[in-house]
Amino acid sequence: MTRKSKQRGGHNPLTYTEQKQYNKGDYGTTSKRLGKESQYAFANCCLSLHPALDHPVATPSGYIYERPAMLEYLLTKTQEIKKEQHEYEQWKDQKQATQDDNTEKKRKNQVVEFENTQKVASAKKQKIQEPNVLKKSSFWLADMQPANNDYVDDDGNALKKPPPPKRPSSPNSQTPLRRKDLIELVLKRNKMTNGKDNHVVCAISEKQISTQQAVALITKGDFPAQVVLEKVFKDLGKNERMCPVTGRKIKQILKLQKGGSSFASIDQIIEAKQYRPTMT
Repeated sequence: MTRKSKQRGGHNPLTYTEQKQYNKGDYGTTSKRLGKESQYAFANCCLSLHPALDHPVATPSGYIYERPAMLEYLLTKTQEIKKEQHEYEQWKDQKQATQDDNTEKKRKNQVVEFENTQKVASAKKQKIQEPNVLKKSSFWLADMQPANNDYVDDDGNALKKPPPPKRPSSPNSQTPLRRKDLIELVLKRNKMTNGKDNHVVCAISEKQISTQQAVALITKGDFPAQVVLEKVFKDLGKNERMCPVTGRKIKQILKLQKGGSSFASIDQIIEAKQYRPTMT
């Protein structure tokens, strides 16, 4: 008789039917392939998730938003940061007061210990040590539990709390963002025959932009940036420093985030996983 079933990997712990029942339950990690409807579409607002029609702007990281939605986000986050800063200042004051109290208590204890060492009677010293021994040996008693202190640990050392950020962060890149960092864009759209759907097209070639790499040509002065395909712009010449649409001198070329698709070759996550406890 062969020992195939005794070897490593010779049999599965669960049969196919048991595995199907296992996946239907609340155990095991499940994964699902994302379709195109779950991916980011180019020129959609990353906050409202609909086409950016009302004053589209871009952040330095290349994400596109609507100006009203972004300003509301920055205002809300700024108010939250101010509240966090106020709470942080109160926390610092309370921590300093607690540290001062602990320092004073330690000083008094040192004075008492020094006075006790000068005395000859050892019985009194033994009585002083009894509560500490009881505290270490009877830690489960309610009276012997340490006080809940948000400012110092059990040893009396000050706890560290990170200060709140000075500026609100970008919703996607999490980098500090200011209102003057927003770059206004010109999104040229081409209406379809049904009159309902419209897509963003390149300002030079008028080709539809979906999953291709697009760039924003930021010119000098207070002018909105033109959105073009990177390949089309490079075909015009690498030394081209003038905007082919407006004729102004280019100050910066900003790469915009590409639209997603359901293909595995795209540089985006196309599979969602839900981690759940396992039985094995």
